[in-house]
Amino acid sequence: MHEVRSFENKDLLAYKRLSSICFTYPTDDEIPGELPPELLRIRRGVFDEKGDLLSAMIEIPYEVRFCGQTVKMVGIGGVVTDPVARGGGAIRAIFETDLPRQYQQGYVLGALYPFSFRFYGKFGYIWTRFGRNMSFSREAIRSDLCRAEEIVRVLPGEDDQGMAEIYRVYIENKNLAVLRSDVMWKERRSGTPWGNMKHAYVLRIGGKPVAYWIGKHEKGDSGAILTMQDMAWTCQTGLEAIFAMIRTMNEVAEIRVQARSGFEPALICNEAWDVATHEDIQGMTRVINAERALALLPAPVLSGKLTIEVTDEQIAENCGKFTVSSDGCSLTVVRNDHAQSDIRCDICGLTALVMGRHSFVDAAEMNVVELLNAEKTPMAELLFAQRKLHLNWSF
Repeated sequence: MHEVRSFENKDLLAYKRLSSICFTYPTDDEIPGELPPELLRIRRGVFDEKGDLLSAMIEIPYEVRFCGQTVKMVGIGGVVTDPVARGGGAIRAIFETDLPRQYQQGYVLGALYPFSFRFYGKFGYIWTRFGRNMSFSREAIRSDLCRAEEIVRVLPGEDDQGMAEIYRVYIENKNLAVLRSDVMWKERRSGTPWGNMKHAYVLRIGGKPVAYWIGKHEKGDSGAILTMQDMAWTCQTGLEAIFAMIRTMNEVAEIRVQARSGFEPALICNEAWDVATHEDIQGMTRVINAERALALLPAPVLSGKLTIEVTDEQIAENCGKFTVSSDGCSLTVVRNDHAQSDIRCDICGLTALVMGRHSFVDAAEMNVVELLNAEKTPMAELLFAQRKLHLNWSF
């Protein structure tokens, strides 16, 4: 019998070796340093009868913003399986064990960056787009953008000059934007311009911090490439000030940026076709707690109620009927398995509705959900609106 459990320190070397095989980088055989219990607890593995590690993943706890609220989300990363054990259901064993466990731990949402969308779709995750990778030349930036009155370089270990507060304001309405810990900020701010070409600046107008950006230089064929690793702003003027500053950096030939919700590069460039789109920033999301996820949604202005019938192959508590009621101002969700269903869907369909991947009408036409009561369509359209997602941390 295979065993699913959290790591012990003695398992870290096996995971290190397996990660080297699966992520194709060489490593040494030095035993890793011991981890504290809270970091061992989130490392989950499948072990065979001899105690050998077959598969593993890291279940990383995050707090994110969603529909103006702070909610617990679990990020899945570091997924590995020994090539000799593939096809044996080891990863399935972890998900079948741990998705109910995540529900009990109070997580409402889950996310991951997949090697295969089809593979993780078996466990209730759906494809989600978080933004796009884009690029444009420095000369393409508009010359009439608002400029900062003061620019401050921010170095590691020094005061952040208001970065964290700018970020707090910036993510307030960004769905799935991650609340950052001190450790995350330290990681994001590491590096110096003279050490590894890492830049970090806070921009001020009227004495107040209105934006910051962090980026890194590298040599390109026709000049330096500036990759924007992080930026945030409290107002449109702050956003313009970021690129007004970059326009003055004659050493830069090309800017590469991840365009997420709230930022359209074409608007800070002279012409829309100056911006090249390279690829989507893609991941997958899943509702972990159906009742609590539905309760996050803004109340429709239309008074009424509808009942959603949900099935979830991994989390039994999500199976049932949930009645969503709105008085036009506030929203309530109650489990009511005796109610007549207006909508029927599996957990993938519910996730698509909650995350706003489709409009409700499109979801019904594509059979993502089944509409059982057409009279509830206006209510469903208002409740399940399309929305942009902004997961801005990799794991």
